[in-house]
Amino acid sequence: MEDSAALEDIYAATLGVFTESDEPTAPRTTPEVAAQLDCGRRATHKRLQHLADAGELRTKKVGAGARVWWCPADADPPDHRRLRDLLTNAERLGDVGAWEYDIDEGELFWTDGTCRIHGVDSDYEPRLEAVMEFFHPDDRQRMHQLFETCVETGEPYSVELRLATAAEETRWVRISGEAISQGGHPMVRGYIQDITAQKEHERLLERQRADLEVLNSLNAVVRQLTDAVIDQSTRAEIEETTCEQLGGAEPYRFAWIATIDPVTLDFVPRAEHGCEGYVTDADLTSNPTELGGRGPAGRAVRTQEMQLSRDISDDPDFEPWLDLAERYGYRSMAAIPIVFEETLYGVLGIYSERVGAFGQAERSVLEGIGEIVGHAIAAVERKQALLSDEVVELSFRFGNTHSRLGIPSSFEASFDFDSTLSLGDGVFLVYCTATDVERDAMTALADTEEVRYIETVTVLGETNGGFELEVKMVDPPVLSTVASIGGYVSNVTITGDSTTMTVHLAADGDVSGAIDRITSLEQDPEMVRRRQMTRPRRSLDRLFQRLPESLTDRQRAALDAAYFMGYFDWPRESSGPEVADALGVSSSTFHQHLRQAEAKLLDAVFR
Repeated sequence: MEDSAALEDIYAATLGVFTESDEPTAPRTTPEVAAQLDCGRRATHKRLQHLADAGELRTKKVGAGARVWWCPADADPPDHRRLRDLLTNAERLGDVGAWEYDIDEGELFWTDGTCRIHGVDSDYEPRLEAVMEFFHPDDRQRMHQLFETCVETGEPYSVELRLATAAEETRWVRISGEAISQGGHPMVRGYIQDITAQKEHERLLERQRADLEVLNSLNAVVRQLTDAVIDQSTRAEIEETTCEQLGGAEPYRFAWIATIDPVTLDFVPRAEHGCEGYVTDADLTSNPTELGGRGPAGRAVRTQEMQLSRDISDDPDFEPWLDLAERYGYRSMAAIPIVFEETLYGVLGIYSERVGAFGQAERSVLEGIGEIVGHAIAAVERKQALLSDEVVELSFRFGNTHSRLGIPSSFEASFDFDSTLSLGDGVFLVYCTATDVERDAMTALADTEEVRYIETVTVLGETNGGFELEVKMVDPPVLSTVASIGGYVSNVTITGDSTTMTVHLAADGDVSGAIDRITSLEQDPEMVRRRQMTRPRRSLDRLFQRLPESLTDRQRAALDAAYFMGYFDWPRESSGPEVADALGVSSSTFHQHLRQAEAKLLDAVFR
């Protein structure tokens, strides 16, 4: 076996064939080198391969089985390995590669970096026609034209295009080329850089910018919508305003609101903006066994939560509506249940041309719209029930009053409700007149540990045969439910272990749905009577009927509380701070709402 010194001499002699010639960079075949060394071809090939592995020579295959070898240009042999390592490392760190095309010979050369970007091995033999196939079909023609122009006219180019690697992975690259002359040979050389990460970052920034613009626009719409729905006096006006505000907003294409038929479970359109006839065309239903009930709208009804399709073309549940989507021009949608205090008033559908619309921040804003609209509808229906002459009167009976409500079996009384105020968080103030009961029995009721839902009972005054009361209640299930569906309790009569409650609802409201809600409560009330009637109009009600529509719930609450707590009596039964404390607001807030309500009241009286 040859020792190390001898091997070094042999490799040096072999390398000298190239470095000591007039053209060290000229490619040579193995037989040509063997002839100059006077050595066998196999031994010469092993020496050449060793030098190539050491970075002293470059090599590539030509033809079916031949190979050529050459010494890199402008590199001192002792420093070549170091230089090659630096360049190789630079290519790897910079995701860049170099290439060169010999125009006369039609030969294309790639560095290891270029091979890596294309996802091929370093011994890959590029061919111009095959290389063009790496580029994305939509970019291939452009790349071909730029390259051909550079070959023919020498015009350089630099362009960002997509290519598909050998593993069919799409990458963005920046590729540049320039025409040169090397040793009298016309060449095109350049570099290629993988800019996929940069492009993804740019797309992320663009999406964030677009999302921020949408969010800013949406927040402005919500502010306008909140003010607008409060100003409306009917449910239809609230629904139409909601659809106009959202369907006309820049981020969206159209919007609709629909209710659910309680028998067929089909969607019934209530309002549409920018899509007249869409709900009917879509044949939507909340029935999960039907095709039209498996999409976002049907799921929103069943779950009472927002449902989305951020890319309808990639949503298998949306397949029944793809043709409709093309006709109406949208790519994503959201279905928002209109819910307030567990009552479903309908579904709001919002549609966008944007793929990937309705991101997390956008969804958070839209979820609140369902509650805003639901609250506005509930307030309007409650006002209609309070002020309408025509009402539906429902009577319910509760058995086992003691076990269900904790009221002693010996307690008997009748309560005529004058006003019920919701203070939020499940707290209600009830102003009522109690008859057929002793004062001591009434005040002792709140102190009974077993009594549920009643927190305090305050006697405000006496009337003929009874007492005026303020009753503070916390989370009363029946009262909360009646209030949420736009009704009010007019009377509660407790006799022994039985309780009867009379409820009034607006005649044009969803009475059947209200009955279902009430009778399904845990207290298991039984409906014993239903009738439509003309409600007796008290003087206070007649006055409220003449008030302008702009009297807000807070102003009404301040006026009611002040009236029933004797704030207007002389001497006053309750002071301003006491009324404010009962309402759970500051004294200054109470006086502000009261003054505004008084101004509107006087305007209604004298105008």
